[in-house]
This record gives sequence, C-alpha cells and structure tokens, in this order.
Amino acid sequence: MRAAVCLCVCLCLVNGASRVEGRQSSPTTDAETFRLQLIDAFAKGDRRAVAGMVRYRLVVDAGGLMIPVTNRATLIEMWNVVFPPEVRCLIEGSGIPRPGQPAPKYAIRIDTGGVSYGDGRVRADRGADGLKITRMTLPPGFGSGLAGKPKPVLFRWGKGTAVYRGRLSADNVDVYLVQARAGDVLNAQLERVHVEDASVRVVQHAGNRVLVPTGPAGSEARRLWAGRVPENGEYRVEVVRRGAYCDPAVNYQLKVTLE
Repeated sequence: MRAAVCLCVCLCLVNGASRVEGRQSSPTTDAETFRLQLIDAFAKGDRRAVAGMVRYRLVVDAGGLMIPVTNRATLIEMWNVVFPPEVRCLIEGSGIPRPGQPAPKYAIRIDTGGVSYGDGRVRADRGADGLKITRMTLPPGFGSGLAGKPKPVLFRWGKGTAVYRGRLSADNVDVYLVQARAGDVLNAQLERVHVEDASVRVVQHAGNRVLVPTGPAGSEARRLWAGRVPENGEYRVEVVRRGAYCDPAVNYQLKVTLE
C-alpha cells in the first residue's frame, strides 16, 4: 500500500513537472512573459532590470546611424537614445494574435531563433540565458516624446501675460519658470485642451512644495491655477499629461499672468 502511494505521488510530481516544463519551453509563453517583464521594468523606471534583458554587444539602428552599446553601463548612460518613449510603446502595442480577440497593433513574430516585437523593430534572440534583446531599429520620429528643458517665462515689463504652446507625450511634464515676489498674483491657465488630457500645477522651487490654488475648485482647478505666491523666488508652472503612457500626444496652450 505504501509503495502504491509513493508511486502515485511520484507520477503526479513527474506529470506536474512535465507540464511546468512544457509551459516554460513554450515559445509563445516565453515571448509574452519577456514582453510583460520589459513593460513592468519600464513602468517602474528600473533601468538596471531592462539592461539585464539585453545581450551585448547590442546594435541600435537610429535612422541609419548604427549605435553600438557594449555593456550595461553604456546602455544606462545612453538610455534616452536607446530607449526613447516610442520603443516602450512598440513593445506595449505588441501581442499574440488570438481568435475572438481584437488584433494587436503589432503581431509578435516567433521563430526558431527568437522573437520580434513592434513590427520587427525590437529583436530578442534565444540563448542559454533565455531571451535577450539583440537588435533594435528606432521608429521614425524617435525621441519626440522626450521632455524638453524648463523654459523661463519672460514678461516684457517684468509682469504681464505670456502665452506658450506645447505638446506632451508619454509621462512627460513641461516646466515653465516664473520669478515672482511675495504677494504677486500668479495665474496659469491651460487652453485648447480637455481637462482629462492635461492639468496644471504650481511648485515653489524652494522646498519643492506644491502650492494650493485659491482660484476655482473641482475639475476646473486642473486647468487654472490662481493665487498669491508666498515668498520671493522661483516658481515652476508644470503642465502634466494625464492618461495612459502610449495614448496619443496632447497639444495645449498655456497662458501665464503675473500681477
């Protein structure tokens, strides 16, 4: 009786291990697991984790310019060149076509050597250490989703109104720098944009403190900040994009008034 029980347990363990092994060795499962791990690392901003999913020497085709990436340290140093927001969106938009489900934007291509994502622009090959990115071709317009440098707000007479236009994509924030004195009234209003697409906030540079507006409340406060500044110094008017990372870019107009 004891031998029969042991035999049954052993067979169950072997069958279970075989099923697990089958799942691990499935090219389709491996391709999707690798994609989800990449997306998770991107979302967490874990550059080291992403660097560990690359096989070196990686070659990046940037519009015909071949960029060699020799090791992890080099990749992290060249992060914005190698992984602009458009690359993350190529991977997020990739998927395995499945019957009865909407077709993914980019069909994952699986072959005996590895897998391709983003219409073939991101290639990962199989090796003893599993799937690793080995080749990349950046899409047209790559880098357009990167945040620009903070812009100083310039008033003709030291005070007045200035209007700026911008375009936000990915999870970027546009920053406008205002020099003000204690008691000055600052107004920052977003125009030509839906409240669900972008919002505005004011941050006091000293202490990096987000200021509470004294103007309108509710959802309209997301598009209009109004109030008196508490101290002399620099203030950041920040335009924040809302929505999913790979949603279309948002165009906006910002009017800044200092009185």
